[in-house]
Amino acid sequence: GLDLLIDNHRIAQLPRIVDNDGEMYRFLQGLRGSQGEWDWETAFSISEAKQDDTTRNRVSNTLAQQALYDSSADAFNPFDPTVEGSNVERILVDVYRKSKTKLTTFDFKVSNNELFALPAGPVAGLVGFEWRKEEFEDDRDPRLDGTIAFTHYTGDTFPYVSDVVNSSPTPDSKGSRNVSSMFAELQIPLFDNLDVQLAIRNENYSDISDNNVTVGKAAFGYRPVESFLLRGSWSETFRAPNLVTVNEGTVARQNTRTDWTCEYVDQLTNSAYGLDCSNSTQRVAEGSERLSPETGEGTSIGFVFEPMEGLTLTADWWAIEKNDTIGLFGEENHMILDLLYRLQAGTGNCSLGFNEAVVRMSPDDDQLAAYAEAGICPAGTATRVDDLYLNLDTRELEGYDIGLYYDVDTGLGRFAFRYNGSFLDKFEQAASGRAGMLVAAQASGELPANIPVDGFADLLGRDGNQEERHRASLTWRKGDFGASLSGYQVGSFYQSSLTLSDGTRYVIPSMTTYDATFDYRFDMGDTGARFRLGVKNLTDERAPLADRYFGYFADAHSDYGRYMYVDLRMSF
Repeated sequence: GLDLLIDNHRIAQLPRIVDNDGEMYRFLQGLRGSQGEWDWETAFSISEAKQDDTTRNRVSNTLAQQALYDSSADAFNPFDPTVEGSNVERILVDVYRKSKTKLTTFDFKVSNNELFALPAGPVAGLVGFEWRKEEFEDDRDPRLDGTIAFTHYTGDTFPYVSDVVNSSPTPDSKGSRNVSSMFAELQIPLFDNLDVQLAIRNENYSDISDNNVTVGKAAFGYRPVESFLLRGSWSETFRAPNLVTVNEGTVARQNTRTDWTCEYVDQLTNSAYGLDCSNSTQRVAEGSERLSPETGEGTSIGFVFEPMEGLTLTADWWAIEKNDTIGLFGEENHMILDLLYRLQAGTGNCSLGFNEAVVRMSPDDDQLAAYAEAGICPAGTATRVDDLYLNLDTRELEGYDIGLYYDVDTGLGRFAFRYNGSFLDKFEQAASGRAGMLVAAQASGELPANIPVDGFADLLGRDGNQEERHRASLTWRKGDFGASLSGYQVGSFYQSSLTLSDGTRYVIPSMTTYDATFDYRFDMGDTGARFRLGVKNLTDERAPLADRYFGYFADAHSDYGRYMYVDLRMSF
């Protein structure tokens, strides 16, 4: 007989059923007391969470292959929609994931509200120690972790192929770390209307390369008059790579990505060869103990102004600089780098490896002809990208927040108005090394403007990074009754993947939604209760159109439409 290729076929004879079973416990014991002028406090805690997820009626590649090649009446028939006629149960399996996390902590701290006296008042101080142990285990089904391995007809097997159809292979992983910390704080009244806070913290990690980190903080509050407070702070920050990022084995994930090398050639040849440049491409990543913690520095200055009773105005300007951000170079960035290498080589030396992180098939006849016409070395379809975790360059953000709060009592009840606005003025990710090559090549015109170098250079107003967000609410309360109306707006931004060759951007407009609630409070015996009727997205606003899987930009918008809910809350 003839070979038959079945692609994008959904096994629909039986539904997928997911069973979730979870349990969690926490033990906490604390003690506190005083010794002379010092207050002390200590605590010990253990918390553990377990989760067992089982998905039924998944398809095994191995069993499906056996059933399809079976020449008897028991063979799997993919064209019969019934369970009995298709023998679909031959190829179905249950797939589980069992995970556990555990956190053990111990801390001890002492404080003194009057370490010594200054003319403006006593200086308060605190010192302490903390130890914690973090643990996790992630046990995947044997058909996912390589215990039961499937070999694809192309020769690929674990860790690049799993035995479960439409599920990426994932190895078991586990890890633990011990973290010890020491910290100290001072609260200093320099003058009657000026307070200063100083703090320092040191943490030592057992499982990463740069395992010892010390950060500090300084803040002040200055009140020249009763109605006005000037406040500011400077702080250092750090974030260690999480346990999964450090301990994860080789993990492959299947994603649909644009091969910009192919796209460049397709555009240059006016799609004359029918190239398919958006394919299912496998991303391969792996954890690393060589990752360094993210470090950063933040500053802020602002004020709180109360011009009249019930009215408060706030404004804060802030800046954050973060170094060694943990992330990925990006699959499409790797393919753009592959394009840049090919553009630089022309057709003079096609034996080069180009970007070896991109694994490709051998080019077919159409690809050979198209690349020859475009004047660059031929490339086959990209099947895999090795994209490992790494510490990226410096990231800088600047912006400001404003707030308005007004409360008033009237004969009709108590009204409260709240407004918060967040404005982003700067969002830049520095690019060096390979990323710097891409940014420089695009700035010089070597790379076309419509090829998006993702995640680097100026990110303000790009791919979900809105320049502004607004939230406002009006609430009313009288006796047992209450109501509220609130609105939330996210600003516009452009989708970089849709930028035209002349630099024209596709702008996704702002989105505003409104919510409303009605409350009634009452007693149920000796228990206080509250009934709430609410409406989300009162005007049934739909998310703006974007070139994404469901037609909108899910990282910035939701598209649930209007819906109602009821909520009953009791306080014991």
